[in-house]
Amino acid sequence: MLLAIRERVMGLVGWVLLGILGIAFSFFGLNWYFQADSRVFAATINDVDIPLAEQQRAYQLLRAQLQERLGEAYNPAMINEEMLKQSALQQLIREQLLLQEAESAGFAISPQLVAARIGAVPGFQEDGRFSKERYERALRLQGMSPSEFEWRLTREMLTQQIVNGITATAAPTATSAERAYELQSQKRRFSHITLPLQRFTDKVDISDEDIGNWYGSHQGDFMTPERVRVEYLELRAENIEIPGGVDEDALRQLYDDQPDRFITPEERQARHILISLTAGADEAAIAESRTKAESILKRLDDGEDFAELAKTESDDPGSAGNGGDLGFFGRGLMTPEFEQAVFALEKGGRSDIVRSPFGFHIIELTDIRPEVARPFEDVRAELLDEYQSEQRNELFYDHSELLANMVFEQPDSLQAAADALELEPQSSDWLTREGGPGIGEFPQVAAAAFQEDILESGANSEPIEISADHLIVIRSLEHEPAAARPLQEVSDEVRQQLLDSRARELVASHGSELLTQLMDGTPLSDIAAAEELELKDSELVERQSQTVERRLLQEAFLLPAPAEKTVSATGIMLATGDYVLLQLHEIQSGDAAGLTEAERERMRRELGRIQGLSETTAMVEDLRSRATISIPEQDN
Repeated sequence: MLLAIRERVMGLVGWVLLGILGIAFSFFGLNWYFQADSRVFAATINDVDIPLAEQQRAYQLLRAQLQERLGEAYNPAMINEEMLKQSALQQLIREQLLLQEAESAGFAISPQLVAARIGAVPGFQEDGRFSKERYERALRLQGMSPSEFEWRLTREMLTQQIVNGITATAAPTATSAERAYELQSQKRRFSHITLPLQRFTDKVDISDEDIGNWYGSHQGDFMTPERVRVEYLELRAENIEIPGGVDEDALRQLYDDQPDRFITPEERQARHILISLTAGADEAAIAESRTKAESILKRLDDGEDFAELAKTESDDPGSAGNGGDLGFFGRGLMTPEFEQAVFALEKGGRSDIVRSPFGFHIIELTDIRPEVARPFEDVRAELLDEYQSEQRNELFYDHSELLANMVFEQPDSLQAAADALELEPQSSDWLTREGGPGIGEFPQVAAAAFQEDILESGANSEPIEISADHLIVIRSLEHEPAAARPLQEVSDEVRQQLLDSRARELVASHGSELLTQLMDGTPLSDIAAAEELELKDSELVERQSQTVERRLLQEAFLLPAPAEKTVSATGIMLATGDYVLLQLHEIQSGDAAGLTEAERERMRRELGRIQGLSETTAMVEDLRSRATISIPEQDN
C-alpha cells in the first residue's frame, strides 16, 4: 500500500533503475549487434517516425535480457536474430501507439513530477538527498544530456499513465482471485532422464567430402566480415576550454537570481497504520474498517507500542514490517489528506483517524528536517559547473557550425577542420557493420562508415550526432569487403559444426522414439535402465522452485494432469543438445481456504493487474488496426 500512496513519485523508480541504471544504460548505449542499412527510419506510425537507432537499441536490450534469462544455456547460434529485431520493432510500435493515445486523451506530465521521479532515484542521491552533480555526472558518463534523459522519462511516464488507468479499472471477483491463488501456488511432482548429446557424437562419421559439402552450403558461417578503418575528429562540449577563467561576479549573480533554488524544503518523517478499503466499498465495509481503526487508536491511547501495532495490524505491506515507517518526504508526495495531517502535527504527535483513497490511517510524526538555505560557498561548485556547462554549450554550437562548414568545403581531408578547432585527427580500429572498439561502439558511426559515398569517394562525412553535445566526423582510410575464409583454414570449425548438427539429429530422433515408448506405457524407470541413464525424481515443487532446472520446471507446469491409463509426458531438446524425457506424476493445488482477507485483497490486485495488461494489449491491437503504419524494407 505504501507504493500506492507514493505512486505519484515512485511508480517509475523501478523502470529508471532497471532500464537505465541497473543495465548500465544499455538501452542507450554500446555494442550494437545490428546491421546498418540505408533506412533512415525503422517505421512510421501516423506520420510519427521511429528512428532506426531506436530499433537498434531496443533490439540490443532484448538480446541482453534473453542472454541473462537463459544464463549458461544461452547459445547465440540458436537465436533467431531477425525475429528479435522484429520483436524490438513491434515493441516500439506499441509504445508509440500508447503515447499517441495518451496525448490525444489530454494526458500530461508536469516538469515537477518528472523532477520528483528523478530525485527519488538512489543513484542520483547523496546522503539521502538528490544531487544535481551526481545526476549530471551519471548522464555525462553515458553521453546523455539531462534534457534527453528527461524527455525519455516523460514519454515513459505518459504512456504509463494510460496503462495504469486501464489496469486500475480491472475488477476480478473473489472467486477468480481464489482460483488464481490455487493455480499460482500449485505444486507438481515429476521424473526425468537426460539423453546426453555426447553419446551420439561418436556415432557420427564425417568424410572430407562431407566437410566440403557442408562448407559449400554454409559458407556464410565462415566469412570474414566486411570491415573498414576510418580517420575521425571528435567534438565534445565537455572538452572545450572556456577562455577568460572563472567569472566570480557571474557566479554570484546566478546565485542571487535563484533564491528559491537553494532552499532545501522542510521534510518530515512519519509512520502510519493503515486499515485498507477496497475501491467501491459499501457503507457496511467502510463502517467496519473505521471501527477497526478506532479500536487500534484506543489501544495506542492505552499505551500499546505504535511500531508493534503497525507490524501486526497495518494493511500496508511496504511499511508494516518497519513498524509503519515511511521515511522522510516533503510536500506534494503523499495524498492531500495524508499530507495535510502530517504537516499539521508537532514532532512526536499522533493524528486522529485520517481517511484517504486507500483507507483509514493513524499517523505519528517521528522527526522533522527544517527548511535550510544553502549559502553561496556551499553551492559555488554547483554554480560553477552550471556556468561552465552553459558556456561550453554556447561554444559547442559555434564549433559545430564551423566543423560542418569546413568538412563540407574541404571534403577530402579533416586536417583543415582539425587545425581550426584545435582537434587531433585520430584513426579507428577495424570496424564492422556491427560496430567495434572505440567510436565503433556508437551505432551511428558504424552506419555512416559503410555508406557508399563514404566508402567509394573517401569524402568526409557530415557531422554525426552522438548526443546533444557530442559530434564525430569520419572519412574512410581502408575498406575490406566480406570474404569467405578458405576451407583449409576453417576445416576444424566446419567439422565441429557438422558433427554437432548430425549428433543433434540423432539424439532428437532417438529421444522421439523413447518418448513414443513412454506414451505407449513403458515405465520411465524401464527406459532409464535400458538406456543406462539416471532416473531423477523431484519432490513436490512450486513454479518458482530454485532446486530444479528452470527449463524443466517450465515444461512440467505446461503438461496436463495425468489421468488413469494416460501418461502426461514430454520430450525437451535443451540448448546444450541434450534431450530430456519428462513425466508428470502428481499435481497438488494450492488451498485458498486459509487466506487472510489482506492476502485475498493482494491476490485480487495482482489478478487485476494481469487483467489490466490483457485489456491494454487488446486496446493496442485496436489502435493498431486504426493506425497508418509504414515499415520500410531493410537492405540486405
